[in-house]
Formats: sequence, structure tokens, C-alpha cells
Amino acid sequence: MRLTVLGSNLTARHFVKYLSSEHPSVQISLWTYDEAQYPEFDNIATCLRYHGIKMLPNALLCADAVVNLHECTDFSMLPDVGKLQLHNVEVVRSLLFHCNFPLIHLSTPFLQCSHRWPNVYEPERDPVVFRPQWPFPEYCASKYEAEQLVKSASNDCYIVRSVPTYGEGDNCSILTDLIYLSNDGTVVPLGDNDGHMQMAYAGNVSVALWSAVCRLLSQSTCTDLNVSYEEELNDILSSAENSFRYQQENEKLTDGIKPGLYAIKEEDENLEGYRARHNTVRTSFDGDCDWKKGCEETEEGDVFGDDKVLQENDGAAVQENAETTYFSIIKDSTFTVQNQRIFEIFLINDDTPKKTIYNTFEQLLYNSKRLRSATQLSFIPLYYIYLLISMIIQFVIKLIGPLRFATMLPNPSFLYFYFHHWTFFNSTKSLLMLGYKPQLGFKESVSKCAQHYRELRKKDVEIFSWQNSMIYPEASNTTIAVR
Repeated sequence: MRLTVLGSNLTARHFVKYLSSEHPSVQISLWTYDEAQYPEFDNIATCLRYHGIKMLPNALLCADAVVNLHECTDFSMLPDVGKLQLHNVEVVRSLLFHCNFPLIHLSTPFLQCSHRWPNVYEPERDPVVFRPQWPFPEYCASKYEAEQLVKSASNDCYIVRSVPTYGEGDNCSILTDLIYLSNDGTVVPLGDNDGHMQMAYAGNVSVALWSAVCRLLSQSTCTDLNVSYEEELNDILSSAENSFRYQQENEKLTDGIKPGLYAIKEEDENLEGYRARHNTVRTSFDGDCDWKKGCEETEEGDVFGDDKVLQENDGAAVQENAETTYFSIIKDSTFTVQNQRIFEIFLINDDTPKKTIYNTFEQLLYNSKRLRSATQLSFIPLYYIYLLISMIIQFVIKLIGPLRFATMLPNPSFLYFYFHHWTFFNSTKSLLMLGYKPQLGFKESVSKCAQHYRELRKKDVEIFSWQNSMIYPEASNTTIAVR
């Protein structure tokens, strides 16, 4: 298999490392925006390296699939809109212009987050609903525009909304921020032991990406499974077989089930919670795809209403007051219509506990020299003081123009999400459709990356995670020209 991977962030580095160790027969073409060197990219015999926008078309040659993990993040008080547009939108536009292969595109769950209300067990949602409440408007706007480009392309595509990651090799995350601010001494906790921002081990996200690649290739009609896949053919066929098995199991589960409203327990949220939500929540943008334009539009009503007739895509009428009424994501027309474009959106996370940053990652943050302070700062008073300061800075910026130091300060929403807000997601769709299960549990994940974080020092942290991730000087080869 020939796979093109774009990006050099932590997820991309772990994905390349995973491919080289678990699937060495995969021929990797690696494209990065700059010439930065990372240990994960060294000693990979089957890897071709490309960098710069001008080399992007060459990196895409003869690929069976493309995994785009390149992105620019900026959660500062004064985001660089130009760089966000360049890296998150124009690179994707250029990629789609030169690429007609199956595509896996990395997006962000912040598109479906509210900074006002808790984001608890949310499945895949339409970002338009959350636009007025996006926590990082400029960043989210660029990622949403990229999703729209991917959605409107002719390629078979999966969009993967992965939660923030941690793991060995990490040099820019909330964990490295806390290590830097500790000054190699004491970590002072901020918050009231409340709130959680979900994160995932980068190695587990790599497994999810590989599952998505196999699933997409098993569905795509523009690939020949008998050509060039070699050892990976078994994984691809297994992905297709698993999908069929999930469909059969879901059909068995529907026997004898009567419709009704019921409480969703946290331990049951993985499967039953997703099914209950799916009746009322759109989980993908497939309703606007070109191949569905000919379908008859029907008005969405109350799922549990009486004596209403719902018209399915195959024309079969289903009475809602029938004894058994059940709608499964596996029965969606995406799976039944042949030779049509494939487009789906998945949320990716793992089993990282839902606790505060300090309690969840205490084994990574603290060592014999870096200790937890007995003093704990209350979040709410400090947050409102900082919010007032940020409003004053924003007002001054409007009067006299951009202030350089504002790019060094975090957006208030960044602090709110990581130290007070509740944000975690429902990834059952990736379990059912991709067959994704985290390869490592939380304890195993922590043990793999504990040495990296414990040995990390203040001097090793170059930038804060809320700053623009593309802070190096622009090179001469960064101009995008669609040919």
C-alpha cells in the first residue's frame, strides 16, 4: 500500500511511527510544511520525505490514500488569521486540487463545542448549530471552511475530529504548558477540582486513523483491492467484514425492542446513548451530498409522535406506532447505495479518565523535583479578572491596531475549557463503523510516555500550546499556487 501522510504534529508523528512498527510494508510518502526534524521520522526505510507547498503534488503521486494531519492551531488572544487561512484552508484546497484519492482529513471537535454550556457525551454534530458559541472563532472558522471544502469534493472522504492528544514526543500541549510554568519547581493547581477537557493518547488516535484508512479503502469504488495492498489487504477486508458483522448484530438487537423514552446511564452511553441520540441528532453532513439531491425531502418530526408515516430513502413506509420502530446508523443509505461518494465524520477519543488535568495526569506532571503545590488557586475570581483584562486589550487593539504581546496571551476560553468547563464526547460511531478500540488502556499509555514528561524541562518547551503553532519565519516556498 502507498500512503501519503501530511503533517508534523504529534498525531502525525505517532501515526508514522505506528505504520513503521505495525505495518512496515506500507510505503509512506511524508509531506511536511517545513524541514523540521523529528525522531519519529528517522530510520523509516519505506518513507519518502517532501516539504513545502511546491512539493505537495509530488508527495501525492501514486498514492492509494491520503491522510491529511497538517493543521495550524492558534488559541491566543490575537490569532493570526492569515496563517490559519493558509494552513487550514488553502493547503486543503491545494490538496483537493491535486488529489483524487480516498482522503482522511483531520478536523477538531471544537467545531461542535459551546463555551456557554457543558459539552457532555456529544456525538457528531453540525458545526453550524454551534457557530455563535465557538470557543475559538477564528480557528474554528478556518477548520469549518476546510470541512466544507472536503465535503464538496468528489473524493471519498472521512473527516476525523480528534480530541487534543498527549504522548511521548509531545512538545506543545497543556501538559508542557504546566511544566514550563512550574519553572522546574512547583506546579500550582488552578481550578476548583471541577471540569474536564477530554484528551487522548496519540498512539490510540493512530490506531483509529489506520482503522479509518482500512474502512474507507474497503468502501471506496475508486480502488482495486487486488492491487498494491499486499499484507494490508487482510486489514482492509477485515474492516469490511467487521462492518457487515456490526450490521447483523444491530439487526438482532432490534428484535423485540419497543420504542420509548428512557434514562441513559453513563456506563450505557457508549451504545444505547448513541442510538437514542441518533434519532434526533444529525451525525454527518451526508444530507447535502450531491448523490442525495434526488432523494425526496421529508419534514423532520417528533420521533415518538403518533400515527405519522416516515418515508425512507428506499420508498418503504414505516408507521411510527408500529410495535417495533428502530433506526440504526448501519441502515443509513450511505451503506446501501452502491457506487456513490463516501463521506462520513467521526469523533475520536480513548479511555483517558474524565478528571481534572492535575488529577488525570499527575503521574506525568510530577516527579522527584517537580512537585504539586499545597496551595490551590480558585478559578472563578482569577478568570473574571483575566476576562476583564482581555476585554480592555481587545478594545485597545481596535483603537490602535494589533499588539504583539497579545499573541502571547491565551484566549479566556482556553483557560475556561481546560480548567473549569466540561467537554467530552461520544465516539460510539467510530466503534460501530470503524471497529475502532483503543489499543492501549490509560495506564499503559501513561507508562509509555511517563519518562518523556518526567524528563522534560522548562528549556525544552519552545512555545505555549495556545500560541500559533506555525511561528517560524515564512519561507520562500510557502506561496500556494493552484495549477
